[in-house]
Amino acid sequence: MGVRFCPGCGAAPEFVQEYWVGSDRHFLCWCAACGMLSTVVLAAQLVSHEPEH
Repeated sequence: MGVRFCPGCGAAPEFVQEYWVGSDRHFLCWCAACGMLSTVVLAAQLVSHEPEH
């Protein structure tokens, strides 16, 4: 599983490079369609809180 769509416009990214930081997977992505350069992080675990309603 990797990055198949640009987080900005939804097109297929031209360049995707995967690297790891600890147990998290990072994907450096560049999209030729919109020119966006981004890093997508798939975290091994996410700890958060539920906001009060």
